[in-house]
Amino acid sequence: MPSNEALVFDVYGTLVDPIGIARHLEGRLPPADAADVARIWRHKQLDISFRLTAMGRYEDFAWCTRKALDHALALLDKKLEPSEKESLIARYNDLEPFPDAVPALSGLLDRGHVLAVLSNGTPAMLEAILDASRLRPYFTEIISVDEVRAFKPSPLPYRHAAMRLNLPPSRLRLVSSNSFDIIGAESAGLRAAWVDRSGGVFEPDGGPPDIVIRSLTDLPAALDSTPGHDR
Repeated sequence: MPSNEALVFDVYGTLVDPIGIARHLEGRLPPADAADVARIWRHKQLDISFRLTAMGRYEDFAWCTRKALDHALALLDKKLEPSEKESLIARYNDLEPFPDAVPALSGLLDRGHVLAVLSNGTPAMLEAILDASRLRPYFTEIISVDEVRAFKPSPLPYRHAAMRLNLPPSRLRLVSSNSFDIIGAESAGLRAAWVDRSGGVFEPDGGPPDIVIRSLTDLPAALDSTPGHDR
């Protein structure tokens, strides 16, 4: 029997690994510098998106990604040729999926769940990364914040996802490794499941949701044991 919830997945950090791009930097920078650039790149990418939304401005996630790479390199005083930067940007559409993604998504589909994506990525970025990672067939809807021109954790993307899926927000559960995303989803009336891959500390302006897992493969059992989740 199908679940009464639609499961809506974040992409970057939840299904695919943005920090893994450090491997492609290692041919151009020493390994320690490559790891630092990858980490700062990801942090600044989100930071830019937060500020844009707070100011009521919008530039798409591809723009944020380019600006964040430039910032990371400048901050660490590292130089790359324009062609090398273009190659790295292209690699952002070919990030590796986490090993638990395919088994978890396959199992959830077998159990009758409706699966969708809700991401800060542009439609073109999402189509590219989901095709490259071979995750595209698992999802009925690919929803980009580009459609509302506001980044998560603004309430607009979460409410838009509910509209796209023709469900009330309370019947959507966001699955994300990003705690700011969890807080945003719950503030907009969704349920949530936090994929705490690193055993980290939840953000101080909110609390963990009713489902906290270390791996996506733990999600089916966690859903079954959650009060109010019918099958």
